[in-house]
Amino acid sequence: MTETQETSAWQLVRRDDGGLDFLAADGTRHEDVEVRRGFPFSAPREGIAIIAAGGSELLWIESLESVDRRLAALLEEVLAHREFMPVIDRIASVSEGRPAEWNVVTDRGPHRFSVAHPDDVSRQSDGGLVLTDTDGIRYRIPASAARDLRNRRLLDQAT
Repeated sequence: MTETQETSAWQLVRRDDGGLDFLAADGTRHEDVEVRRGFPFSAPREGIAIIAAGGSELLWIESLESVDRRLAALLEEVLAHREFMPVIDRIASVSEGRPAEWNVVTDRGPHRFSVAHPDDVSRQSDGGLVLTDTDGIRYRIPASAARDLRNRRLLDQAT
């Protein structure tokens, strides 16, 4: 079932396959758009962008308060799915070489993934880290886990 949410000038359509299309006020259809937060931590309900498949910004929403509540709910649902980020509690092992194979225990259970390059591990201002695997899935290592001596040794080896 296709679900359409609209404002007076544009529409956001969730297709049966789960993808999103943006219908501009002039009738132009942009398929497979992405929804991104401009300020995910400091202002999660402000600054929402709708991005075309090619990467250009189609629309900037100043605040979710400015759109219909059903549209705001759809946008928040899409954002929650996009921002899914397992938390790594413990690093079991990291292979040498590239891509590096990571065996970890996350808040959702054990998992194995590959990280192509040390640049795919970014340090956060709070002392934690974010890893991006070869499939584009991001994992968060909180500061407390990053300071664990065993995890620290494996992180130093991998980065």
